[in-house]
Amino acid sequence: MGKLKENNSGKVFLVGAGPGDVGLVTLRAHELIRDCDALVFDHLANAELRKRAKPECEQIDVGKAPGRHTMIQEEIGKILVEKARQGKKVVRLKGGDPFVFGRCAEEMIVLDEANISYEIVPGVTAALACAAYAGITLSHREYGSSISFLTGHEDVEKESLRVNFKKFAEVGGTLCIYMGMGTINEITQKLMDGGLPKDKPAAIVSHGTLPAQRKVISTVGNLVHDAERADLEAPAIIFIGNSIGLSTKGNWFERKQLFGKRIVITRPLEQASRLKAMLEEKGADVLELPLIRILPSEDRNLVAETFAGIATYEWVVFTSANGAREFFNVFFKAFGDIRSFGPMRIACVGEATAEVVRKFNLEVELIPNRSTGEDLAQALVATNSLDSANVLVVTGNRNREILVGLLESIGHAIVDSLPIYQTDFANVTEAPDLAQYCQYGADAIVFTSSSTALSFVEQEEDLKLANGATKPMLCSFGPETSKTLRENDLEVSLEIENPSVDSMVEALVQKIGNH
Repeated sequence: MGKLKENNSGKVFLVGAGPGDVGLVTLRAHELIRDCDALVFDHLANAELRKRAKPECEQIDVGKAPGRHTMIQEEIGKILVEKARQGKKVVRLKGGDPFVFGRCAEEMIVLDEANISYEIVPGVTAALACAAYAGITLSHREYGSSISFLTGHEDVEKESLRVNFKKFAEVGGTLCIYMGMGTINEITQKLMDGGLPKDKPAAIVSHGTLPAQRKVISTVGNLVHDAERADLEAPAIIFIGNSIGLSTKGNWFERKQLFGKRIVITRPLEQASRLKAMLEEKGADVLELPLIRILPSEDRNLVAETFAGIATYEWVVFTSANGAREFFNVFFKAFGDIRSFGPMRIACVGEATAEVVRKFNLEVELIPNRSTGEDLAQALVATNSLDSANVLVVTGNRNREILVGLLESIGHAIVDSLPIYQTDFANVTEAPDLAQYCQYGADAIVFTSSSTALSFVEQEEDLKLANGATKPMLCSFGPETSKTLRENDLEVSLEIENPSVDSMVEALVQKIGNH
């Protein structure tokens, strides 16, 4: 480890980002990304990891991709030294493992020469992970007792500087070739020139461990042709060896129900985690386009007045999970004890909202069969408990008029409305996955509320798809959202009757899943 000068409190962490799937990133790496002051990343590091850095973290793209060299290696070293000398905690995030073709040694030398302290955090290297996710066996006691990691990044004619592929034809075992797609013709030819049989089993895994993963299983002689026919692209790993012949066309990863499906979710980032996690668990490639943002209510006087008489209400009605969350955030700033909530009965518009309330060990007495304001009002009226009853409706700044009107006109209740939060349109141009959506499109886009639908319509110009991009089917969390979409001449392909994350995921599996 490099020595640290006494007047220099900065430190660099050379961190492996793994092969792509963020579930394969070490806990140590997650902790460092979350706490660092500067994040220096390359293009092979999953963009999802960058979202986990704190808002004030400085993020620097030094990624190298085919045909695009953002920075030369010397410049990267200078950045690491400069940021560390500023006293910052610096994470240098590298795809795969830092010590496997990651140029980690070069950066270590630069840091040592500058007397900058550093640590190495290993990562799962691409060859091992891609093979596992593609169902490719790298070793077998009868077919392959050695594994070689090779690079095809530079011109294979420079064998004095790089790999002598002719010699490796004699080694046997399994060859795992990184960064070889650009020179695959030369690599396979030199292996055959060295004596490797044309029928030797071979495979390529592109975008391994990600929902975009694709593979071909072939032979050395047919590998180039089969790769071109399948239109495989970098990043990819080439595998050659007898054990590859034990692999099958299908495997556990590619059999996931939503494998290869690109699905857009429109909730604010802080609310999308459960839906995103469940879709990814099913194998989906999830893009985040937050179309709305949730802001606390600024009417402090109304909040104070409501809380002063909180125990006088006979019913409290929560119209959304957002409202329930924000209500209790504010409640516990005013009261230190849940017993101050009072003896009122509780109604919630749906199960997702009820889950928020139950976290405080409060019983939810009423949930309508369908999660709409009208159904909630009718269910409350049916209890025959509203006549002259004091009712508090906790809501946002949109879509509360129908519910309140029905409670007052049909139920004869005395209703106080507490707009505890505001829903505003989010600027979609700031969405982390906008460019990917516009370029490739999606199989489905999920609208969780009328607000997300209206925001989509409002920002249509920024959401235009490129030619050839997949046009998504529109999915709605309920009839009100569907109504908003249709009023704006948008076709709804999927609507769930009982809005919940579980119901939407199951409906997507049934509609577009791999059966």
